[in-house]
Amino acid sequence: MLTVNGTNFGTKAVVNWNGVAQTSTTYVSGSQLTVAVPASAIAASGTVSITVTNPATAGTGIYGSGGTLAETSSPTTFTVN
Repeated sequence: MLTVNGTNFGTKAVVNWNGVAQTSTTYVSGSQLTVAVPASAIAASGTVSITVTNPATAGTGIYGSGGTLAETSSPTTFTVN
């Protein structure tokens, strides 16, 4: 299990493991997400890049205003031993 701490996570935020969206991402709070990391992803040593994407939201105001664009965080890298 990987816990990602940060700020402003949306309820549909997704953790990306080496650029691949992890569908097992769980929203804990606006400052924490968890994701189940498959054993195959950590079977070999190497460097991993982790990002979080908050998906776009549709606007609900007049003429569709008030929506947001998808945003992905800067990467954080760590080493799997």
